[in-house]
Amino acid sequence: MSPERSPQIDLPLKITLTPQGVEWFVRNRRKLSQLRMADSRLEYGITVSGFPASALQQMINIDYITAIELARTEFSSKRREIIDLTKLIGFRLLYRKFENESYRRFLNSRLIKRWNRSNPTRVLDQDTVFNQATLESFLAAVAADIPAVSRLLQQPAMARVQADASLGPEERRLRSFLIDAFVLSMRKIIWYVLVRSRGQPENGELVREFQQLLGEYVEKALIAEYLALMVIEVTSHTELSHYRQVAARLYDNPKAAGAVASNQRLRAAVQRQMEEEGDLLFLTYQLGGKGASIGTEHRLRITVANQEREYARVREQLEQKLEPGAREKSLADFYRQAPNQSVGTELGRYYLSFLQSACEKQNVRIESIVSQPARSDLTVIRLSLQF
Repeated sequence: MSPERSPQIDLPLKITLTPQGVEWFVRNRRKLSQLRMADSRLEYGITVSGFPASALQQMINIDYITAIELARTEFSSKRREIIDLTKLIGFRLLYRKFENESYRRFLNSRLIKRWNRSNPTRVLDQDTVFNQATLESFLAAVAADIPAVSRLLQQPAMARVQADASLGPEERRLRSFLIDAFVLSMRKIIWYVLVRSRGQPENGELVREFQQLLGEYVEKALIAEYLALMVIEVTSHTELSHYRQVAARLYDNPKAAGAVASNQRLRAAVQRQMEEEGDLLFLTYQLGGKGASIGTEHRLRITVANQEREYARVREQLEQKLEPGAREKSLADFYRQAPNQSVGTELGRYYLSFLQSACEKQNVRIESIVSQPARSDLTVIRLSLQF
C-alpha cells in the first residue's frame, strides 16, 4: 500500500484528543463528546463513521490525538481499512520523528554555527520562535531553488531504490513516495538556510548528513508495512478465538466452537448474538505525543482485546502488576503454545519474526505482550513500538 492510497479511512472510529486538540475544537466551536474507551476511561474526543486520511495525518502531526479506537463485532470485513489505518499512523509518526531529528541535526551543524556568527540578530537555536508570516516570506524568496535542493537530498536514496533488483514497480513507487514525503516533512527554516548557504563547505556537509538520515528512515518506514500485517493477524486470531468461545456457550456444544471458522451460518449466528449482547472486539492505537513523558514521545502502542466488561477490571494488571494466577507472556510464546488447529498462528509467527528482525535492524524497540487474567476468558494483546 502507498501511504497516500486511501483518501478516506472507512471505519467507525473513536478519536480522543490531547489538551491542545480539545482547545482547538472548543475555540472553533466544534462538537466534542465524552467517550468511554475500551478500558472504561472517559476521554474527550470525537466519533466518526469515516475520516479523510489527510485530516487524520494532520491531526497526528500537530499532536491533537492521543488514541484511535475501533470497536466491532468482527474485523474480517475491514482488513484492508485496518491495514491502511495502521500504515497511516506508523508512517505519520515516522515523518514526525524525522522532522524532529533533521531539525536537531540542523541546529547542531557547523553550518548553523557559521550562520549564527554571520547573522547575530537572527540566531537559530532550540528556543527560536518563528513568525509564520516571516517564514512564508523567506520561503517565497527561495521557492524557485527548493526543487533543486530537494532533488539533491533525495538523490542517493532514489538511486538505491532504482538499483535494487529485488523491488517490483509498486515497491519502487512506494519507496520513492516515502523518500519524497520524508524530505517534505522537514521544517521550512531548513529549506531557507540550505538554499541561502549553497556553495559553503558546511552546506555540503549537512546535505550529506541529511542524505544518510533519509536512507535510514526509508528503511525504518518498512516497519509500518510489517506492523500492519501483524495487526491483521492479531485481530484475526482474537476474533476467531472469541467467536469460538461464544459459539461453545451459545450452543452448549464444544463441536460448535471448532466449526465456527468454516461454517458461515454459524459465524453469522455468533455475530448476531454478540450484537444483541453488545459484545465487542477492540483495536486501540495509543500515540505518544510531543508533550509525552521522556521515552514515550515517539511510541505507538496497539492493543487488541475481546471483552469490554472485563477489560476495565484488568487494566491495572496490564499497566502495573498482575494479580496472582494471571498469565502474561510474549506474543511469540503465545503463538508457540497455541494449539495446532489455531487459525493464523503460523502466519502470525512468520510476520512477528519479520517485524522483530526489522525493528532490531533499525534500532526500534518493540514489545509484544499477551495478558490472560485469571478466572476470565479475556485475552489482551499489546504491541508497543518505540520509534
